[in-house]
Amino acid sequence: MKRIYDKTLLERYIRQFGIDALFESDMRPYMSLFSYDRGECICNNGDVMEYFYFNVKGKLKIYTLMENGKSLLLRFNKPLSILGEVEFLSGYRVKCNVDSLNEALLIGIRMEDIHKYAGNDPTFLKYVIQCLGYKLYTISNTTSINLLFPLEKRFASYMISIASDETTLQRQNEIKTSNMIEMATLLGTSYRHLNRVMRELADQGIISKKNGNISILDYTRLKEMAGGLLYE
Repeated sequence: MKRIYDKTLLERYIRQFGIDALFESDMRPYMSLFSYDRGECICNNGDVMEYFYFNVKGKLKIYTLMENGKSLLLRFNKPLSILGEVEFLSGYRVKCNVDSLNEALLIGIRMEDIHKYAGNDPTFLKYVIQCLGYKLYTISNTTSINLLFPLEKRFASYMISIASDETTLQRQNEIKTSNMIEMATLLGTSYRHLNRVMRELADQGIISKKNGNISILDYTRLKEMAGGLLYE
């Protein structure tokens, strides 16, 4: 994590996403801009959440990590989304792990400041409740994906979810196969089963797996496999 001392850049993202309109009072003096590198951890299960975050650039991977070492993918967050709303309202410690999928920028407000200056702000609290409602919906959706659907559909949903958008999907950095063990764990399967599914999709011309990379060849067919079910 690096703090970016660029007020112009901070103000640009505040204006772009209308973050100032989410508060009755001016919270700009308490906002800081942070950058996270690809794969960098933002918070872990059991942490005390020091900041309330607004994700303004990049995708964040949110997953659980069990005591037995197994993990399960919950969702991806993309701009504009927030982190820390449950901890803000409840005072609980963090229950999920959050990593940056790619380079990310987050606007953070210290928890003590947001409690002090926005803890009774009806506009901000309404926004937090709306975000919680959406989070409950997506967690219910991803639970259904993880429990009720075959690996082919889960893998397709995962690949579509990590794409920025349809126009840039095939130009994005390929997924390194060194991450396949982690991917298999997140999707609730074995490396061997995942590898078998990927070979079948490669034989169908939907993806390719070459030189340590996985890339998508047929976005339309992969999206059809996902059937509109995404981890977001």
